[in-house]
Amino acid sequence: MTRSAHAGVVIHGGDYEHTLDIPGDYAAGIRLGYAAMRVQDIFIAMLNERRFEACEFSLANYIILRAGGARWLTAVPVFPFRAFRHSLAVTRRDSPLAGLAQLAGTRIGVEDYSMTAAVWFRGLIEDEYGVDHRSITWVTPRTQRFPFPRGAPVEVTDDSLEEMLCAGAIDAMLGFATRDSQLPAPQRKLRPLLADARAAERAYYEKTSIYPINHCVVIRNDILEKHPGIGLAVQTAYARAKDSAYRRRLGATLAPWSKEHWTSTFELFGGDPLPYGLTPMNRRVVTTLAGYLERQGYIEKIPDVDELFAATGSPA
Repeated sequence: MTRSAHAGVVIHGGDYEHTLDIPGDYAAGIRLGYAAMRVQDIFIAMLNERRFEACEFSLANYIILRAGGARWLTAVPVFPFRAFRHSLAVTRRDSPLAGLAQLAGTRIGVEDYSMTAAVWFRGLIEDEYGVDHRSITWVTPRTQRFPFPRGAPVEVTDDSLEEMLCAGAIDAMLGFATRDSQLPAPQRKLRPLLADARAAERAYYEKTSIYPINHCVVIRNDILEKHPGIGLAVQTAYARAKDSAYRRRLGATLAPWSKEHWTSTFELFGGDPLPYGLTPMNRRVVTTLAGYLERQGYIEKIPDVDELFAATGSPA
């Protein structure tokens, strides 16, 4: 869906409840619109064509670009999508794998080696489960967003990762929306590797206070130069839209028991599961991800967080 009529600058991003109210005027001479797309398509179009004026973007890919000297885009400290990654690994129903600590020496499929989810997953299994990511063979499609880091234990394939997993050619895969998961339960060949990923994710958060950031929002630098106030306008638009979604409890008005789940989740996250801005915790999360990128060979050193994001001031 597109909500961008008469917009001066259109933000392209995911179709979220907390972005529904973005379109509007947020600064003198700047009217923002919002066009929802599949985020992976946004990333590719931005990387290959620099197509969008402002858009949601992979945080890991953004850090790789900036660390490599790219200065055609700049992020604002808005993080519209976060996700724990304990539940990402799937395996066959008859697999002996029952925990992330068992992944050393296995073959794991991943759609793109550089994607933020994969970077977080490799860091997670090292930090929390003692599994060196280099002990795993990562099987991935030939076409990638970025070249593989030197020495990365990667094997490329032209085959379907899901079909490889079902056939036993790989031991697990990082599965986002497998075809198998759409089948009736008795017909499924795959299962989550962790039987209770939610408990593991909650324990991880209670231990580390990290709710992994996956996406940021970037603006092309030519647009920043043309509209000097757009950074703050974009941050304000996201913040107001999120606050509106929180007040309306969007996402908690349909499913049974959702009110209780909403209340307990917001209590766990201190009232705001999606904090924006360069808060101390957001700095820690971004630095942790950058540290994983350094460890995994994508960047040479961890960048200063302040140099990654535009100075926008505080959103109204």
